[in-house]
Amino acid sequence: MHKNKVITGYTNYSDPNLDVAGNSAVAALTGNTHFTFVNAELTTLTSTQTAFHTKLAAVATGNAIAIIEKNDARNDLLAALRIIAIQVNLQADGDLLKLQSSGLPMANLPQHHLQSAPADLSVDNGNSGELIAKVSKSPVGDNGTVFAYSLASNTVSDPELWTLKPVTSHTVTVKDLTPGTEYKFSAAYKGNDNDDLVWAPPVSKFANK
Repeated sequence: MHKNKVITGYTNYSDPNLDVAGNSAVAALTGNTHFTFVNAELTTLTSTQTAFHTKLAAVATGNAIAIIEKNDARNDLLAALRIIAIQVNLQADGDLLKLQSSGLPMANLPQHHLQSAPADLSVDNGNSGELIAKVSKSPVGDNGTVFAYSLASNTVSDPELWTLKPVTSHTVTVKDLTPGTEYKFSAAYKGNDNDDLVWAPPVSKFANK
């Protein structure tokens, strides 16, 4: 089961991004009642962030000693961020609001993309009594498609009340239809489990004789 966490490692951050991350954490954690740091973790983070910010500005001169001092300050800030991030994860215990209040970036936060209706639903003839419905893959990704079909004469407009054909792909072949009879199809992408299905406008087609 997924558990919300903040990032604990920042070694891949560029110097400017690390400076921003440290400053954001200090600002957000100072006075934050969700967290208690009994071993002066926040004090250490504040001092190392200030030192790194100062040393980072000094490297603009191109002085070799300034670069060495900046790198040392960077390592100190990386260690301080890791220690405080571990504490934030332990104390928040997955609580998203608490974690986000820390000012530290989230790790592996599930992304949610609201699905729209398929824009290119098509229905073609297959063999006698067969119709093949197709859509393209959702532009935001999907978990497959739910196709719905019914007699075209059916006055029920809600596709969820038609015959449903959920598939993990983007095409379905419906067999054993009555040749020469008109059917209507719709389709919706499968997103997250709790997402409502967003149906495409119906497309009608006569089954081959």
